[in-house]
Amino acid sequence: MKTAHPRVWPLALGLLVACKSDNKISSIAVERVAVSTGDFDRVEESLARNGVATDLFEGYIAIPVYDPEAADASMALSVEQLFSGQNEDGYPLTIDYDAIFVNSGTRGFGRYVYNGVESDDSLVASAQTAVAVNAFLEGSRTLVVSDWAYDLVESVFPDKISFLHEEDGTDAAQVGVSDAVVATITDPGLAEVAVSDTLELRFDFDSWAVMQDVGPGVDVYLRGDIEHRSLDGEGAVVMRDVPLLVGFNSDAGRVIYSSFSWKAQPPPVTDLLLLYLIEGLSVRVTGESEVAGE
Repeated sequence: MKTAHPRVWPLALGLLVACKSDNKISSIAVERVAVSTGDFDRVEESLARNGVATDLFEGYIAIPVYDPEAADASMALSVEQLFSGQNEDGYPLTIDYDAIFVNSGTRGFGRYVYNGVESDDSLVASAQTAVAVNAFLEGSRTLVVSDWAYDLVESVFPDKISFLHEEDGTDAAQVGVSDAVVATITDPGLAEVAVSDTLELRFDFDSWAVMQDVGPGVDVYLRGDIEHRSLDGEGAVVMRDVPLLVGFNSDAGRVIYSSFSWKAQPPPVTDLLLLYLIEGLSVRVTGESEVAGE
């Protein structure tokens, strides 16, 4: 593996303090945000840092079925309601939100409960989930999915991303080895705001989901050399230049997928990426002013 570039973090931090908006954005594009909690990511921490209010939907997979007695008052709703429920007008509940974040380790998108053998594919196997996601994206909305929740993307958009071992079904791509990876920034706009052509990513857990390639119309923001466990259990296999952060359009909406978890990255890096990827996420002022670090 390559070693970290020592200038990556200071550059990212400097960007967040001094970034200017050249677009003179005058309104908040993202107002209602839903977050599905998960055992292996905490994207809501970055959102809170940037003043983004969220509705939390309990999705921890430590237990296979939502238990209202186990959820605290801030998570009175379950991920099953988010992707299967309806709003008061009878439409999918998802369309009540401008952005939805699905944390790695969200219940319902895996083969088994990670600490047991009970089935955990209730949402990924449900046709209603695809209906809810597609209805959501028709309204110029943004879906952000990380790591283990990749089966949601694979099930609804099977031609967009080729995941490693995807022919073997749910969870099969979860073979990445924990490490630090110096990723190449392949998106010119992101490279410009990062003032760098590389960015170090941290993979804090083994068994993260590995992308192999992307289909037509998919933008790759970050690529890197990674290691994953071999199928025969005999050590690790090196893969070169694989996608690590991608995005694509669906209807009028946008889907963002990261192989890494957001919480594993230093706050300046997480904030840099999210604020770049999601227009309007942290717009607080009108005109040519600072949009972050205020």
